Amino acid sequence: MLSRLPIIDGAVALVADYACDTGENPIWHPFEQKLYWCDIPRGWIFRFDPSTGAHERCYEGRTVGGFTIQADGSLLLFMDRGTIAIWREGL
Repeated sequence: MLSRLPIIDGAVALVADYACDTGENPIWHPFEQKLYWCDIPRGWIFRFDPSTGAHERCYEGRTVGGFTIQADGSLLLFMDRGTIAIWREGL
């Protein structure tokens, strides 16, 4: 799915519509210059690249209640049953 909706002068625009059950945790990734967010019950993580308008589901797995960005750029996932995991693209 690709979106080409611009964000002009800081105005809010719909960039992706994945009909998330519980969309949460929007966080800006400073190294990648992309916005990440998750759909908690589905265990999906999405990202949006404002420079191209492209967005995608980049992770699908166990329930993810939230995440943070680590110093090396990886994501630390807070998952169901108290599990945590480090996620990097392609791993």
